[in-house]
Amino acid sequence: MKLSIISGSHRENSYSRKAATYLQHLARLEGFLDANIMDLSTLAFPLWNEGVWNASEEWGSWRALASELKQSDAIVLITPEWHGMVTPALKNFLMLCTSHELGHKPALLASVSTSVNGVYPISELRMTGSKNNHACFIPDHLIFRHCESLLISDNAVSDERFDSRARYTVKSLAAYAKALGSVRTTLQEEMHNFPFGM
Repeated sequence: MKLSIISGSHRENSYSRKAATYLQHLARLEGFLDANIMDLSTLAFPLWNEGVWNASEEWGSWRALASELKQSDAIVLITPEWHGMVTPALKNFLMLCTSHELGHKPALLASVSTSVNGVYPISELRMTGSKNNHACFIPDHLIFRHCESLLISDNAVSDERFDSRARYTVKSLAAYAKALGSVRTTLQEEMHNFPFGM
């Protein structure tokens, strides 16, 4: 199975990227042999505009990313909590995605906070994040609270209980990825008739 992990921070070497590396490690243990991190701090595509529909030249980097997303069986969306919100880069990413990239694919939501917070971005994503791209957010999510002391290495966290929860959550993402494959096959032909959420 193939997994795309989106690190939604604008900052290079961010804690979101560290969380992505940790989840990549867990995902490989659960059968996602191809688990790629897409770091939005290093990918150069513009803010959404109508040119994305017309295949204008400025959207070349997005088309390459979209092509890779189409091959994925599941998605992880990671965002830091900035002023209680999802980052502009991740919101822009979701505006660009259609059902061709994310339609009927399971998505794990994760937020990163330096304090005890982190729930607001999850709520924001659940409310609007899948409207036109038809991603299927799985019931569980992860919040990397006190990230500076939690994320101690690429493959480990300092809290055993969090690690146990994260492993279960990634296992559940893998189960949804296997189960929703037949859903995508069944609905793929007609998805283009209903591209927008109601």
